[in-house]
Amino acid sequence: MSHRGWTALLVAAVLVCALASGPLGAESHLLVVTGVGGEQVYTERFHAWATRVVEAALEAGLSEERVVYLAERPDLDPERIRDRSTGENLLAEIEALTKRSSAGDTVWILLFGHGSGSAGPPRFNLPGRDLVAEQYAAALEPLSDRRVVFINTSSASGGFIAPLAKEGRVVITATRSGAQGNEALFGGYIAEAFDGGAGDMNKDGRTSALEAFEFAQREVDRYYRQAGQIRTEHALLEDNGDGTGSLEPAGLAADGPVDGRLASLVLLGEEALPAALTEESRELAERRGDIERRIDELRLQRESLDEDVYLEELQELMVELALVDRELGESGAKSEEAEDSDGPNGEPDR
Repeated sequence: MSHRGWTALLVAAVLVCALASGPLGAESHLLVVTGVGGEQVYTERFHAWATRVVEAALEAGLSEERVVYLAERPDLDPERIRDRSTGENLLAEIEALTKRSSAGDTVWILLFGHGSGSAGPPRFNLPGRDLVAEQYAAALEPLSDRRVVFINTSSASGGFIAPLAKEGRVVITATRSGAQGNEALFGGYIAEAFDGGAGDMNKDGRTSALEAFEFAQREVDRYYRQAGQIRTEHALLEDNGDGTGSLEPAGLAADGPVDGRLASLVLLGEEALPAALTEESRELAERRGDIERRIDELRLQRESLDEDVYLEELQELMVELALVDRELGESGAKSEEAEDSDGPNGEPDR
């Protein structure tokens, strides 16, 4: 690999980590949508799955104002369901997310329902007119400076991967193509992964997008093996922006532009700014936010810049960001040492 190639690879890896960690004070937002069930059993099933994710998000620290649930039948839970899941209401909520969230925030969007994609553009079935994948992609464009996790658990959802793929975004589908149109079990296991921490494989108290994906994949495989049936759904994860999803994303452990790095670092949970920051830490946090804004601006200019110029400027900003992060870490360590040296009444131990 050329020097330029290694530089691009290094910068991309560092950028993923920066995007995943986000600025101090970043917040998480969740939009859960259930589509048309078609039959009562599916309507109730999708509602149960959605409810599990909503409750998990609230348990993880998200405030009620940042958790929105749209459903085919709002009467199933009038207190929790904000509105009916029509295409118009869904697009309106995504637009509202651009106003409620800020650069660096994490936005989770989960779809539970049926889909189609073998004939015509891939779509998710909603009450009234369906939205196709390209419409979701267009609606998400204003969120390009947020970390977006878009999970479509419907049948025939594989066609959503390519249209929605983008740098700084995680896209997960229940199937690998629009031809896999049978009932998908993946959504139920995604909900289970977040509910009660079943998917929290490293036991850090929160579940990442990658952990949820891998848990659901394992459980789907186990179901089909135990039932003695041929597996009719194969989920994909895409988070490196190349538009090609992976059945087995590698995460941080592998080399090269593989899927799974960003997904392993994006967590469903609160990421609020600690209240006890020192003045020095607050100034460093502000510097970090300024650098991240400059990185976002540079990313938006990428197509108009020479690739070498883009990589050189990005590398400079990433080095600057790394230095600020190191200072933040040292500042935090000093604060902890100061607290440890204080007695029970806040006085230094003697």
